Amino acid sequence: MKNLQKSRENAILYHIWESRTLSRGDIAHILNLKPPTVSALVNDLVKSNRVIEAQYAESSGGRRARLLEIIPDWGWMVGIEFSTMGITTASADMRGEIYNLKKTTLAQPFHKQKIIKDITNAIQHQLSYIHHRSRNPILRIGVAISGLVNSASGISISFPRFEEWKDVPLKDILEKEFHIPVVIENRITAITMAENLFGEHKGIRDALIFLFGPGLGMGMILNGQVRRGQNWSVGEFGHIAVTENDALCYCGKRGCLESLASDYALIAQANEAIQKGVSTRIVDFTVKNEVTANAICLAAADGDRLAYGLIERAGRYIATGIANLLNVLGPDLIVIGGLLIESSDALLDCIRRNLKVHTLEYIEKQVKIEKASFGSEAGIQGAVTIGLNDFYSNHAGDLRA
Repeated sequence: MKNLQKSRENAILYHIWESRTLSRGDIAHILNLKPPTVSALVNDLVKSNRVIEAQYAESSGGRRARLLEIIPDWGWMVGIEFSTMGITTASADMRGEIYNLKKTTLAQPFHKQKIIKDITNAIQHQLSYIHHRSRNPILRIGVAISGLVNSASGISISFPRFEEWKDVPLKDILEKEFHIPVVIENRITAITMAENLFGEHKGIRDALIFLFGPGLGMGMILNGQVRRGQNWSVGEFGHIAVTENDALCYCGKRGCLESLASDYALIAQANEAIQKGVSTRIVDFTVKNEVTANAICLAAADGDRLAYGLIERAGRYIATGIANLLNVLGPDLIVIGGLLIESSDALLDCIRRNLKVHTLEYIEKQVKIEKASFGSEAGIQGAVTIGLNDFYSNHAGDLRA
């Protein structure tokens, strides 16, 4: 009986968290529970300071229902994003509100043990922040990491451009260090989950999520569910081959989008042109004379010919890859984000134009193209979301009275 009650309480918490607010009647309908059963369960959640009855719902002609909300600070999460851009960490409450965001850039070449130490230090910083703020428990650590990830075992299989990083049991390492449950997910998949649950287009049934920088990644929402792939290999958009005999990709193939249109490719192309003496204002947008993808995008938006040409070329290649997927899958929506999109509208405008050329006319007219919801904080938002989702969805399956 206690296990059934706990499962039902977890289910109620999950649905309130996912919906932000719910009435008792909503919960009874969703879980097919009788109203007295729901009232008893909700009363226990209110007494334990996990749920609060807040504002009233809009009137539908009868008595207005009180809406239930998660009490934010009854527990805590730590989120960590690890990509080629560096390590980002944050603390989060039980609604997913982010605090104490901290970013650390990493100098290459990477060294595995040094990176693991940097990750544990970054997490410890957040734990110290939470302990100074609250005595309430830290319930999950959510890790969103680039590359292939076996989320079931918590093993980071590989990491882009980091040969030493192979089959790292990151979940086990962190759980032994901190004695807190750890959830590990591919960075793009984590961001896709955040978009699906809390993005501006929440509730869309079929969507493709593209993120450009670092690298070129893609997430899929099919029939309202985030698609992971049977062998955790979904979303390698950057390794779609669009030419036969072009730049060599780090994966060993030639002609991958990653080697032609990623942030790394753009930087390499810009540096090569600058070394050849091509006139450009890209250097005017650099920090410490280091060419970055952001500098190229800003220069392109400012009308620099070289930067604009690089963005146009990348946009044509990317649009070709996206169009192929649109013609096959026919989603309702494509969401595009990442550093190359946030820096300026130059790349997004180019992609939009070229999609009209390469996509079947009927599909192109039906699909919506929107910018991603979370901007530069997408990765850390994804990390927090996977931690919260793992906690709230525990034993919150299909329950019946």
